[in-house]
Amino acid sequence: MPLPGCSISVSLDGPQAFVRLEGRAAAESAPAFEKLVVRLKDQGVGSVVLDLSRALMMDSGFSGTLSRLVGSTGTAFTLYEAPQRILDGLEDHGVLNQVSLLTADRLPDSLPKTEEVVLEAASKAEVLKCCLDAHRALMALKPENVAKFEAVERFLSRESDKLLGSATDPARSL
Repeated sequence: MPLPGCSISVSLDGPQAFVRLEGRAAAESAPAFEKLVVRLKDQGVGSVVLDLSRALMMDSGFSGTLSRLVGSTGTAFTLYEAPQRILDGLEDHGVLNQVSLLTADRLPDSLPKTEEVVLEAASKAEVLKCCLDAHRALMALKPENVAKFEAVERFLSRESDKLLGSATDPARSL
């Protein structure tokens, strides 16, 4: 079942993957994207060309996840045809410095044909944790992000504690 608002497709070429995001690159799809990148890394992929030509938007939860993946997996990300509004957001969050852009002179002769990856939708707890980790990564990445995201981080932390607390403490679920 495709994720709501987002589809992810991939093509492999040795140690490089071509990943196309279509629709909303948002917090709800960030856990699936993270799982895909980790799986690709486990398969020997060290470089990902991220096609954003059909992406409608990218929120801070997704851009923070992208930033975390650069740091935690060592995967090199190259953005292909990212809309200016997405580039502006990545620049504002400090993530654009962590990735490279595929320029016209480096374009392949033909773009690889991708196949949609069927990924399970994440649970509420997975989305909360991924989004919390993403915002903490953005806050650590750029000092200006602390003022932007500290209220979001506090909210996500409280929600995560409530959700995990009720799941682990039977008395709290009554």
